[in-house]
This record gives sequence, structure tokens and C-alpha cells, in this order.
Amino acid sequence: MPRRQQTSNIETVLRQAGLDFCESRDLLVHVLRKPLSFLIAYPDTILTPVQLQKFRGLVVKRRHGVPFAYLTGHQGFYGLDFMVTKDVLIPRPETEQLIDWVLAHTDRKAPSIIIDVGTGSGCIAVTLAKYLPTAKIIASDVSEKALEVARKNTRTHKVSTRIQFRHGSLLSVLKPNELPDLVVANLPYLAKPQLKNVPHEPKLALHGGTRGLELVEKIVAQVAERNIPKAILEIDPAQERWLTGIGDRLTGYHYEFLSDLAGRTRFFVLKNR
Repeated sequence: MPRRQQTSNIETVLRQAGLDFCESRDLLVHVLRKPLSFLIAYPDTILTPVQLQKFRGLVVKRRHGVPFAYLTGHQGFYGLDFMVTKDVLIPRPETEQLIDWVLAHTDRKAPSIIIDVGTGSGCIAVTLAKYLPTAKIIASDVSEKALEVARKNTRTHKVSTRIQFRHGSLLSVLKPNELPDLVVANLPYLAKPQLKNVPHEPKLALHGGTRGLELVEKIVAQVAERNIPKAILEIDPAQERWLTGIGDRLTGYHYEFLSDLAGRTRFFVLKNR
């Protein structure tokens, strides 16, 4: 018994995990389903064999590069907690700036229609629904599995009546006479060679074609064709030169690029003149 206490209590297990301490701690919080304060207050607590096996399994996966969010099934975004699975892209901190821009350029008291194209986990659509109570939100994706995850997140955050889900590609999900006030999208924008840098996330949510621009080019054309007032698209910083050429050829639209907090070009904004 003393040997078991020495090797499988909370303090020893965390020390021997071999990961960043904060990650080890948060994985154990997930396994034990206890608050962090419990780990701090009761470091001598013995893990059961099942708990120990689960924790060590997660540690091995993390050492092999599996993203932390996929191990716990959760990721924070804009102060909210979102369920994530291997079928959706993990929400990134950079995308929170897209929310900032939308909130700064939308009248929160006036009715509006916003479509979130390629919604994935639904983090953008759900967050906008929380902060824009008068807006109608349409959330679309080509992946039925991603839409299932997004629907669960709308129920968790109690905005399911505010968001309408549609299965399909880009703006083809809109009805013939449906005119959104704003398009937001974090579409796949990586070229094939870049995919090796993100091996664990769904390729469908990442691969944007040969140059990574195919879907971005298509949605820009659809925005202009439908004369939608505004759009903001998350892009790869290396795509600014190509999108400058696309923007210069547009009729009736002003465009600009916005940088992320690291100073890298991250968003392409279109506005009706």
C-alpha cells in the first residue's frame, strides 16, 4: 500500500508525467472531473487504476502531438467553452479578432442577417448570437459531422433558436432572394504542403486547394455577385498579394486587410462602396 501511495497519488503522478506542468494538471482535472482547487488541496489523493490508466493514455497522446483540445473535448473561445471533436477545427485565438470586428461594425439593436460560412464547431455563430441579440444567424458547413458538433454547442449556450443550420457549400445555401447583411468565414485556406504542419485536424477544414485560395476566391465572387454589403474572411498572411489582385478587380467594393495581434495579415474585409 505505501508503494501505491508513493507512485499514484496526485502529486507524484503530475511530477512524473513529463509534460508541461499546466497541461499535466489540466489533463488530470479532466480525468478526475474535479476542480483545480481539489488537486491543490488534496495532493495525496490516490488515483484509481482506471483513472491512472486514462491519464497516462492522454499523456502519451499529448507527447505524440495530439492537440490538447482534442484530448479534453473542449476549447475556450471569446470567453465561452466549446465542445470540439476531430471533425472540427480547433478555435484559434486569432479568430476572436473577427468577432471584435463584427461587434464594432454591427448595430446591436437593429435586426440583421449574418451568415457564418464553414461554421465548424459553431464558435463564431454561437458567439455572435450571444452578443447580437437581434441578429438572425445562418451557419453552414459541407460537413454533416461538423454541423452536429455546432448544434450541440448552440444548445449548450442556449442560442439554438437563434441559429439556422444549413448543409452545403459557401453561399449556395442561401435562398434566391435571401440577402445577408454580413458574411463571416474562416474557410480552409492552406495549400497542400502546409497540411503537414497540422496533422491532427480535419483536412476538409484546412485544405483550400492548390494555392489555398480556391474557396476564398469563390466566396469573394459570390459576395460580389449577390451584392452583399459586407464580408470578413480569415486568410493566410501569405495570400495578401493574391487577394490584392482580386480586390482590385472587384466592381463596387472597397477592400482592406486587417492584421492579427502578432502584426500578420489575417483578415480580408469587403464593403460595398
